[in-house]
Amino acid sequence: MNQHEYDNVGGNIENSLQGLTKLNMPVLAKEAWNLSQTRKGSLLQGSLLIFGLVLLCIAVLEHLFEVQDWAVAPPNAQLALQIVVTIITAPLVAAMFMTGISHSVGERPAFSVVLKRIINSALVIFLAMLVLVIVYLGSALFILPGIYLGFATGFSMMLYVEKQLSPGQAILQSIRIFNRYWTQLSLFYVGAFVLFIVGLFTFGIAYIWIIPFYFNMKGVLYRELFGIKVKIQDASLTKEKSVDSIFHA
Repeated sequence: MNQHEYDNVGGNIENSLQGLTKLNMPVLAKEAWNLSQTRKGSLLQGSLLIFGLVLLCIAVLEHLFEVQDWAVAPPNAQLALQIVVTIITAPLVAAMFMTGISHSVGERPAFSVVLKRIINSALVIFLAMLVLVIVYLGSALFILPGIYLGFATGFSMMLYVEKQLSPGQAILQSIRIFNRYWTQLSLFYVGAFVLFIVGLFTFGIAYIWIIPFYFNMKGVLYRELFGIKVKIQDASLTKEKSVDSIFHA
């Protein structure tokens, strides 16, 4: 009879909080890019679902608010769009983050399987809304606090699902780690933003590679900074351990 044990892959929060984790960004980016060459199907599936849902939300709210151009839409309509999109897409975005984490430890889960394990959690939506409010309030004060909070809370959803922290704890830990590695992580986010802008000039074709790279890179960074708890089958066979799942109750 198989017995399950858990093992940690990558770094750990304690070392990262002390600044002991070394992030070799070129090496990690190369790893994420290589993962994206062979493991992009599930992430592209998730991105297409998100894109379709966002278009549906826009169409419905355009009809409700009688909006012709969202650039000049009333503030209440724009806020409503942000809230509705966040609520509907939160489980999908969380599933994409977890897929990236899975790829970073050698798993190749189907996107539908990952989504099924996340979609029933109402706290995923609550956390996404909480982050939206925090970033919105930061942006209302000044653009730089909004950008900082957007970057700093970037790992909160992953911490909530993988580490099973409370929403508040997940946000706090994400901010604390970001503050330790703000230079490297800020460069990553800025670089990702530039890539997404460049992708527009390719009529979206480049997103076939950019989107999987982004989520795989987030998974690799998460592994190095926080460590990933994986379930091990047949733990007594130390030379033949195999990863069963990163999801654990």
